[in-house]
Amino acid sequence: MNSLYIPFLWELLFVLATIVFPKDTFYLFLVFYLGLLYYFYFLYKQFSFRKLYKNLGRIVTFWIPVLLTFIGMYLANYVRLHVFPEIFDITRDGTVSIIYHNDLFPTLLYALMMIVLKPVAEELFFRKAMIKFGSKKKVFAFTLLSLILCALSRAHGLLGIAEWMLMALPVTIAYVATRNIYISLMAHVLFEFFDNIYSVVYTIVRIFNR
Repeated sequence: MNSLYIPFLWELLFVLATIVFPKDTFYLFLVFYLGLLYYFYFLYKQFSFRKLYKNLGRIVTFWIPVLLTFIGMYLANYVRLHVFPEIFDITRDGTVSIIYHNDLFPTLLYALMMIVLKPVAEELFFRKAMIKFGSKKKVFAFTLLSLILCALSRAHGLLGIAEWMLMALPVTIAYVATRNIYISLMAHVLFEFFDNIYSVVYTIVRIFNR
């Protein structure tokens, strides 16, 4: 766990910054994810394009778990958007809004951040680096910690934390069950693409039609 002191401190600074500078969340998230990627990709070599490429040719052991994880994320998102509002006051869930200007460059940067940087950074930190395997108690403790810290990066209120723990649950289960970070990573990237591409394209079309 020694290698995680810096990422833990990085997240703490990030969470505090989103509270102090709520209007600058877009750049804060961007810097947060870039910092995690630099730390875990360049310094700790937690990701390999060669290993990812090898996984892409495995239908049963890779793409089927990816599909199941994607479905799990879709269902979790449905519950967050359509079930929770019927039960709770969702207008005050404590989720941190990512605010950016509706101009071309910020929109493209937002798409890159949400579809690529965010899922890869979160999987390398909150799943691969944080979840340690051993006894069942150890796995459970680190898995719960990863869910909480992942949710804290997206929400400050209790309801928001519960919502984002739910959102992180499918990829967490996928990683714990398979111990293959490329499965949860690919499912996460595909879901973020599915979840964001419509609004990104719509915003770009609207920009060009001003």
